[in-house]
Amino acid sequence: MTELIKVIVSVKDPFTLLAFFAIVLLIAFRTKKVPELVFRLLGEKIGRTRFYVLLNRMVLYSFAVFLVLCGIAVLGQVLGYKTAARVASVEELKAELALITVSDGAARRATAEYAKALALDRQDKLGEAIESLQASLKAVPTATARETLALLYQKAGNRPRAIESAEQAVVAVRESGGAVSIAKAERLLKALQAPVQTSPSKPCPADAGLIGPKLDLPPGGDAFETAPLLVPCVYNGIADTAGEAWVYYKLSVPAGTTINVIMRTRDVDVPWTYLRLHGPNGASLGGYHTADESVATTPIEYKAEKSEAVYVSVKGGLRGSAFEFSVR
Repeated sequence: MTELIKVIVSVKDPFTLLAFFAIVLLIAFRTKKVPELVFRLLGEKIGRTRFYVLLNRMVLYSFAVFLVLCGIAVLGQVLGYKTAARVASVEELKAELALITVSDGAARRATAEYAKALALDRQDKLGEAIESLQASLKAVPTATARETLALLYQKAGNRPRAIESAEQAVVAVRESGGAVSIAKAERLLKALQAPVQTSPSKPCPADAGLIGPKLDLPPGGDAFETAPLLVPCVYNGIADTAGEAWVYYKLSVPAGTTINVIMRTRDVDVPWTYLRLHGPNGASLGGYHTADESVATTPIEYKAEKSEAVYVSVKGGLRGSAFEFSVR
């Protein structure tokens, strides 16, 4: 059943398109001009009465096929929504808790911590939101909280922990969940395991600067080997990282050029923010850490004698911080 659900979700869009074309053809053949045109093209090979009998039968069969296509398309859209990777509501957590044999006190603690985590997430306090989700899981281990934890880890740029939480959710729902829950958890895990985008989809703005247009800093790798490639530009941090995990990026430096790395922290509510520049072999070339508001660091520089890759690692208060990677 789980595999059938995943198949229906994957084909929902083509079936929706086919259903649209089917109804267009049905409407066309219910008019007078289209059958008359077809009849003239056929000439006198079949009689008019026989033609209309065949046409009526074709319309009936087409209508039956149309109804089947519509049913599959609607079912696919519904299952697509139910299995989409998204943060579950408190009501969805309560629905799962109702199916588990657990004390009322534990269920209330799990629900309260989960609701607190959602509120903290809306305030972009990812570190605290993750801690609340972990408290919810400690009270009652639920697949709903594990899936949400995976999404928050992904948002924080901690891909390994996101995948780990999604794998735990898959194991949990396979033991006690229904087909839809299993398909949802497996779809989330597959999305998290997909290859990380290696380069930004947008070009660097011509007037990019520490104050001004920027590219969004994409999710980073958990090591030098998994670091995504960035184009030289100014990047805007999207979310603070969780815990002590570093996030890694790679930049290409042509021979004879120098890379400059500058960081500016956000102007309010700044936690500790860390930045390091690494050479082609991963050795540190210098770095900064600060918890002050609107601090612009002096550049860290590295001149490449030959075309090679260098690395940047960051952690902490990335949200709202600006990172300039320029090659001159």
